[in-house]
Amino acid sequence: MTGLIASLGQKITERWLAAILLPGLLYVAVVGWATVSGQAHALDFSHAGGQVTQWWQQHGSRPGELLVTAAVALFSASLAGLAATAVANEVVHRLWLIDGPQRRLTTLRNRTRDAWRDQTPPPPDRYLPARMSVIGEHFRLIGERVHAQYGLSATAVWPRIWMIATDDARTVILGAHRRYRQDAALVAWGLLAAPWTVQWWPASVIAVLAVAAGWRNAVFSSAALALLVEATIDTYTIAVANVLGVRLAEGRVTPIEGNIINDLLTKRAYTGPPRQFSASQSANASS
Repeated sequence: MTGLIASLGQKITERWLAAILLPGLLYVAVVGWATVSGQAHALDFSHAGGQVTQWWQQHGSRPGELLVTAAVALFSASLAGLAATAVANEVVHRLWLIDGPQRRLTTLRNRTRDAWRDQTPPPPDRYLPARMSVIGEHFRLIGERVHAQYGLSATAVWPRIWMIATDDARTVILGAHRRYRQDAALVAWGLLAAPWTVQWWPASVIAVLAVAAGWRNAVFSSAALALLVEATIDTYTIAVANVLGVRLAEGRVTPIEGNIINDLLTKRAYTGPPRQFSASQSANASS
């Protein structure tokens, strides 16, 4: 047990360093550069170096001040990292999940119908775009496809599937979720850098590049995460039915058994198709 606790503590420390402290220190360094350089000396390395040298000459011989400065820098970096995490979870991720403007959705749906024209039978209308971003669509379609195929509520069945999934399956899903969170965090860092454009114009370049790179990466990481979650649900639907004692007349879960499972999982509170499956559920189930 002692070894397990030590191992968990080490993993928490590693994640804190990688996700919060190190990016936070880089952010603090950029803010410091913006503060000492300003617009007039935005890319003047000699000016920034001169400011650092002058500060060192004044304070370098005072260990107490150096210690306080280091502590303030670490504390500021931690706060910045926590702020970026909060922005990623509460702003970036939520923005990706909101419904799109009706005009944009109408255009996307018409294009999708045109692409489906040669498919027989065509996919159901519930698969038509309903979110502003493709990232939101990736997560929404998990619940729609699972309900269309099995009659199951993805949000209700997922925690139970997580309980019986193998360690290998959990590891793969957690890795995909971690990559998605990192991409959302990169967008968040870009948003946090944007206000410093007033003080230092290169901050605008950093902000645009971070947001663009984070968005592009998140398109792929969200697709991978959604695919893995849906594949895991496909793999374990029969296992869930067996655990709950639901008999499968056709040897697989159909919408008939799916509705029975929903009633059991929600204690007869299930009233219809699930709300959008959230990316955070893949990690929340393990916490």
